[in-house]
Amino acid sequence: MPANKKPSGKAEVLMFLLGNPLRKEVLRLYLQADGMRSPKELTVPTNSAISNVGYHVRVLAEYEAIELVAEQPRRGSVEHFYEATDLVDEVPWARSVLGL
Repeated sequence: MPANKKPSGKAEVLMFLLGNPLRKEVLRLYLQADGMRSPKELTVPTNSAISNVGYHVRVLAEYEAIELVAEQPRRGSVEHFYEATDLVDEVPWARSVLGL
């Protein structure tokens, strides 16, 4: 896919999102969560830096695989909390690719 062309269609969007191993793992963790989670909470299970997790969370949100559901002030900053959307359930093969 050309760098300047965004994927269109739910299956194409998911193929793009699942093309990165960390983004795939982050999406899996959001789908398995019993509630909202912040990127900071995902740094330990993914063994990744907050900057890497935060970047992939923003990409997942941009493509509507997850959505912002809450914000909480934290030490002069704001912690963002997200939940998974129905995007994965709208593509028949997505859950099996994610191992769910």
